[in-house]
Amino acid sequence: MDDPNSFLTLITDAFEKLEELQRNRESIETETMKIEQLIAAAANMLPDDTRSLVMRRMEILRELSRFRDVGLTDAIRTVLRQGTGDWLTATNVRDRLLSLGFDFTGYSTNPLASVSTALRRMKPEEVETTTVDGGVAAYRWKQSSLAERLVALKGIRDFEDTVKKK
Repeated sequence: MDDPNSFLTLITDAFEKLEELQRNRESIETETMKIEQLIAAAANMLPDDTRSLVMRRMEILRELSRFRDVGLTDAIRTVLRQGTGDWLTATNVRDRLLSLGFDFTGYSTNPLASVSTALRRMKPEEVETTTVDGGVAAYRWKQSSLAERLVALKGIRDFEDTVKKK
């Protein structure tokens, strides 16, 4: 594959695939909006407490769908929020980001170093810190209630199941 024409063919094919994917994204976004509207309309028929749980779950799914378009710090916040109170090390957070499809190619340092730095810079009002396993720093999101943690856990599990099916 040292022939420049082979690389040009490879690149041309990749551009065609990219353009096809972008066209598909538009139709998926339209269908997504329709489904979200259906859920919101149906949720209005539920009791207030159940409706708020449904709407919170939809909010979490929206956040996860925007996941790939956000910066590293916001992506880390999402992972910590979904952590349901578990202590996560920088390695745990990095692995979760990778499994969710976060793109580290735009970062000049390795993913673990980038995650570690971002975690250390997070606000103490948002994140709790401790040490585990002989001094390794671990982090978790400060969540307000058990209900919020349960809804967050359900949202991330559903998202992971969806990704595994693809």
